[in-house]
Formats: sequence, structure tokens, C-alpha cells
Amino acid sequence: MNQSHILTLDTIMKNLIIILACMLMPCTTQAQAFEYPEYEGNNEEIIAVKYQGNRPTITDFVDAYLNHAKEKEFYGKVYREWLNYKQKKPLSKHASIILDTKNGYMHYEIIRPEENDTLVMEMCFWNCADGKHKLICANTVWMLEGDYGWDEDFGAWFYLYDNATKVMRTIFAEDIGALYDSDGLSVFFLPRKGKNIKVSAAGGGDRWDEELEWDGYQFIKAGPRIDE
Repeated sequence: MNQSHILTLDTIMKNLIIILACMLMPCTTQAQAFEYPEYEGNNEEIIAVKYQGNRPTITDFVDAYLNHAKEKEFYGKVYREWLNYKQKKPLSKHASIILDTKNGYMHYEIIRPEENDTLVMEMCFWNCADGKHKLICANTVWMLEGDYGWDEDFGAWFYLYDNATKVMRTIFAEDIGALYDSDGLSVFFLPRKGKNIKVSAAGGGDRWDEELEWDGYQFIKAGPRIDE
């Protein structure tokens, strides 16, 4: 093989490498844009988030949400407990709060022996892959006599926070892959560590457990359903 053939092959290989690099570049350099859905009617809540420093923490999101929802009976109780916690005052009997600022998680729980039940509220947030938004979830669980109870104020509520406007707006579970249909009641458990939401169902139907994995824009099933 003479020198001209070697140079030709070398040039072809270099061109192929350049072409492959150009083909791959859009996948690695362009970030997907988070498109906020437009909701009709009065189904949207808009909550301003106040904070100090470079970015809000879970404390700031809890402050904003509980202040917004405090007129509802259960959230009003949690709000008063939250203020006592922040002021280092005693909580109600059988009540506890976990605040994990590092992992962006808050957990409130109160056991009511006279009612034979436990009430839980938890909040956490996920960073969106576009670097411009955060997804916040406020979740409430009612555990009643070894099963899950239901009330209109209990369940998982999602909000999309905009870093530019400093406002969190309602986003429906079905628009981020977090809506579940089952014979019973869908119950969420938020992660203190990691990104996955655990989902369980009970309340008269078959009980099962599943995980939802956050991919930066929506939740996807992390694996097959685990039936008990």
C-alpha cells in the first residue's frame, strides 16, 4: 500500500469521527425544555416562595406551602406545630418532626391513640434537568387501624417551582407520570434519600407496592409491580 492510500484512509477515518461527533452533539448539549401545561378554570394554585441566600431550601418550601394551606383543618394543625418546631418549642403529645435540609425532606407525624390512627405529612423536592425548575410534593397519609384511610385533604399534591419567578404552581400528577389507577387507594411515600417515590395501594382492593423513578422531567416505573 503506497503513501497516498494511507493518507486517504486516515482522512476518511477523521471525517467519520467528525460526523459521529456532530450526530451525538445534540443529545449531549441540548437540554429538554420543561413545558408547563395550561390548566383551565380555578384548578391551579400559585404560591410565592420567600427565601434568603442563593436558593430556597426545603424549609422555605414548607413555610410557603403551610402558610398557604393553613386554613384547612389538618394543615392548620401542622402549621402551628411547624412554627413551634422552628421556635424550639414543645410539640403536641405523640407528635414529631424530621427536617433534613441536606436531602431536602421534611416529615411530620402524630399518633392518636384514642383514634387508633396516625397522620403524616411530608414534603420534598426534585431538581428538574433543565436547571430552571424544581418539582415539589406535599404528601399526606392517614394510617388507620393497620390500613390506609381516605379524606379529601389527604394525598400527594405536586407543584412546579420556577427559579426565575420564585413561584410554585400546581402541576397535575398525570402530567408528570405520577397518576395511578387501582382497585383501592393509591398512597405515596416520598424519599428522604434518593429520588424514587414508593406507591402502595389498599383500602378494600388488592395491596401492591411499586416505585416511581424521577428522570428529571417526569416519573417512570422503576420496575415490575410487587404484589403481596
